Amino acid sequence: MGKGRRVENNATAVRIAAPSCVLPATVAENAFFLCGRVDEVCLCLFDCKACLEYSEKDLPRSLLTLPLSWHAHLPCDLPWDLGADAAAKAALAVLDKVGFLSVSRAVLHPPPGSSAHKRRLLGDFIKFWSRASSVPLLLENIACCDLVELGENFSAEHGFGVCLDIGHLLGYDQGSLLASELPEAAELVHWSAPGGRDEHLPLVALTREQYADAQRLALRLSRAKVHLVEVFDWGGVETSLPVVKTLCCRWLRGK
Repeated sequence: MGKGRRVENNATAVRIAAPSCVLPATVAENAFFLCGRVDEVCLCLFDCKACLEYSEKDLPRSLLTLPLSWHAHLPCDLPWDLGADAAAKAALAVLDKVGFLSVSRAVLHPPPGSSAHKRRLLGDFIKFWSRASSVPLLLENIACCDLVELGENFSAEHGFGVCLDIGHLLGYDQGSLLASELPEAAELVHWSAPGGRDEHLPLVALTREQYADAQRLALRLSRAKVHLVEVFDWGGVETSLPVVKTLCCRWLRGK
């Protein structure tokens, strides 16, 4: 994918994305570097305090000139212990920092706790969120929640989309998720090799068995409009891109 190539940015195109932290630099410097190399940037808003301190240097209005689309990953340290409303308020405050970029969707990690506790908090979270924002929310499978435990229909019934993290599925042996129909519902896919469970390694580090599972999963991803190489250095992303394109050649023709 040559630098400078203008990308198709529309609702039906399948897009390749990279994180906003592939270089040890600001979000803006990462975005300008990624422009022409990928179609979309995942704004990695992992830390509430740090993101709320972003300045014009981190997020200049000049980002609007880039032929990129954007989505956001909400903080991993939301104050769930203070309740769903507090968690949603914190998430919305962080998202507001990048609101001028018109992000297409936001990824949310489920909270810890029992399945019933997660369902209650997430149900209340999206009610609060929906009153304040029209940005779609996607739930991601993580170590403490394979999404299936919430109920296979939970996401759809509550208005969540699905973000399928294949590195997490493989690294945490989430067989229930693999056997469910949730992969077919995924709108966004995270690609990485798990390494020691959750290392976000380049895809060239997939074992033979993991690659075979990834191949089978790739055939089920017709709804996924964005494929994020969730590796946090450019060298790792670059070596992963051909693997993603091979795995998803059915959906990524012309990329």
